[in-house]
Amino acid sequence: MKKAKFIALSLAASLAFSFASVNDLSIVGTNPAHAASSSEALAPDFDASLHRVPVTTRTHYFVDSDEKGTLLRSHWTAIDFYGNPDESVKNISVTLENYSREKNQDFEKTRRNMLQQAKKDRSERLKYGATSFPAFQTNRDLNVRRADSLVVSFQENSSDYMGGVHGMYGISGRSFNAYTGRELKLFDIFTDMNALSEAIKKQLMFDYPNSSFAQGGGASMRETVDQMVRDNHLMWTLDPRGVTFYFGPYLIGSYAEGIFTTTLFFSEYPDIYKKDEYRGGVEWKGPKGYCMEMPLHLTMRLSDSPRDERISVSGGEHITIVYCGETLQDPVPNKEIRPVFVHCNDGKQYLYVDYSNNKKDFKLRVYDLNGESPKLVGEFDMTRLASSPENPASRKWYVMSAPNDFYLTATAGSLYTPGKWLRCRVGAFGEPDVFAEEGGQG
Repeated sequence: MKKAKFIALSLAASLAFSFASVNDLSIVGTNPAHAASSSEALAPDFDASLHRVPVTTRTHYFVDSDEKGTLLRSHWTAIDFYGNPDESVKNISVTLENYSREKNQDFEKTRRNMLQQAKKDRSERLKYGATSFPAFQTNRDLNVRRADSLVVSFQENSSDYMGGVHGMYGISGRSFNAYTGRELKLFDIFTDMNALSEAIKKQLMFDYPNSSFAQGGGASMRETVDQMVRDNHLMWTLDPRGVTFYFGPYLIGSYAEGIFTTTLFFSEYPDIYKKDEYRGGVEWKGPKGYCMEMPLHLTMRLSDSPRDERISVSGGEHITIVYCGETLQDPVPNKEIRPVFVHCNDGKQYLYVDYSNNKKDFKLRVYDLNGESPKLVGEFDMTRLASSPENPASRKWYVMSAPNDFYLTATAGSLYTPGKWLRCRVGAFGEPDVFAEEGGQG
């Protein structure tokens, strides 16, 4: 049973420390991967030699209006390197630059078309005496799931509203070889597409036993997954510990159920992943310590632990974190939050959440995920925002991809000069530990 815990905030205190084969799912309440044979010792599902690559995202915001009011609100997000990329990541830096250029072109085309549609819609409403004209919306966001010297992988999140009862949204993913810059396909990752399809279906049935698609044995879902694998239409990201698959509204469930996600971890399904004899074990395993940007509202699997580690984060009147079935509601009103899951080299786990309550005052809140339920570590006068908060048309963010080396920006109230770039690592209690100061906001 979920417990709701409300925490009181004291801003005077900055810290409160307080396997082998895929078998049919036949054991109720048992992960199908855990039910498989574990007689074979598994290689570690990480590569300690991998290191972070420095990327940023930048979101561009637009409001199209005329004398009668707002017609269209929209934004799109680019991904890029910061600093001067060395020779080992030169190819991926070019790839991401080309990707962002193409996305900008696609966005501008969509924006022009939707603006025309918005004008037409308003004209039609005026004919029938309407006095309310809700603005159309088209938005494109990114969540970086992995950015190391082997793989750069991120989610693409889209949402559109063109009048009516509700809008439409979706999710997809892109993954690239960090050395060659080449986009990765499923056949680069998995040994057998039929085995992949079976693993996804079994994991979905385990993850969502009460969903609409699970009724009657999940026949419709199974057929859809098989077809998506055959047509190469699966949406996925290559994460540090496995591959996550995303199924948007109406694909396998109802619109009200939203997006379904499931992750096949390297350690759960080692036989379906391609092996690398030189590095040992699974070819695409990630670094020992890593960070992943988290999509809002979606429940994401974090590991194959018997504890069933899952997390979801949402904002509004509270920052709400549901982790391993325990709910923390942190009473911090917010207009914008950006959560990052942090897994340290020593196995400790935290959640870093940038938030703003007025679009100009960004702070960082850190949560400890190492106990029975999430706990607040503290609030810090820092943020991953790398651009001026006074610029509402553009937001540049540092991507936090490694717990031992990441950038934050000092904000008002900090011991450091506001706007100063701070090079940090995760401290002993989860707090950001500054070990260098550099430059200023750009």
